[in-house]
Amino acid sequence: MKKIISLLLLVAITSCTQGQEVIFKSRFLPEKEYFTSSSTDSKNILNVSGPEERILKMKENGFVFPIESITQTQIQTEMKNGEKQDDESFLYTMLYKSINTTTIQNGKKEEKENPMTGLVVEGKYKSGGQVEVLNIISDKVNDATKNIIKSSLETVTQSIPFPEEPMKIGDSFNQVIPMTIPVADLASVNVIISTTYTLEEINNDFAYFNLYQEIKLNMDQESAEITADGKGTGKAIYNTKFNFVKDYGTDLEMKISVGVEDLIFTNELVTKTSQKVEIK
Repeated sequence: MKKIISLLLLVAITSCTQGQEVIFKSRFLPEKEYFTSSSTDSKNILNVSGPEERILKMKENGFVFPIESITQTQIQTEMKNGEKQDDESFLYTMLYKSINTTTIQNGKKEEKENPMTGLVVEGKYKSGGQVEVLNIISDKVNDATKNIIKSSLETVTQSIPFPEEPMKIGDSFNQVIPMTIPVADLASVNVIISTTYTLEEINNDFAYFNLYQEIKLNMDQESAEITADGKGTGKAIYNTKFNFVKDYGTDLEMKISVGVEDLIFTNELVTKTSQKVEIK
């Protein structure tokens, strides 16, 4: 789900320019088509520490640490928006054209197509920027997964804060987004990803932003058994003519530790994300 969430975050920004100022609002445009290509490359190293006899016992059972895995995911989506209605809303159709994942774990390579490939979301985009999901079409995804997709699409776009005042060169704004990250089969860790956007340049129809990210454990889950922290940097290019982020990329490093009885499992992740959007 985090890939879906990541896609929505990137498409939820629109702006108008006034001289050398930019205003951001959460809004799609009617009668437009959005073609999005994104990729995520992640390297994950899972290690364990604790009593030597416990670790030796795990090795005897076939667990050899550290476990290193590399995951590459390519996603292509198409979104077509209908005509604006009297109440300023419009219908949309989103197709997950392809979602392919390649995983290499301890030298073993596996390629697979995500069951969400071919999934279609039909819905309404309201005047206030809220996304409403009316129907999800797929013969590969069960009802429980469809409900998760619906909840994620509707919730994320309603909870992202954007500045109301015009931004000038050097101005910043911050987004704080909750996310759940699994650590092997041990636990799901709730984290908060804080991203600061700083306006670096406005040139013709484009606004250029520097990005800085911090990852921290969600306070509701704070305990001695679970820790999480990380930092990242990136760039975003905003097309003021079409009111959209056309190019986005981040490099993020994160470390998560989970205590299980007398063992501590540590996940070290390095993730590179990029996304390009074409609008017609």
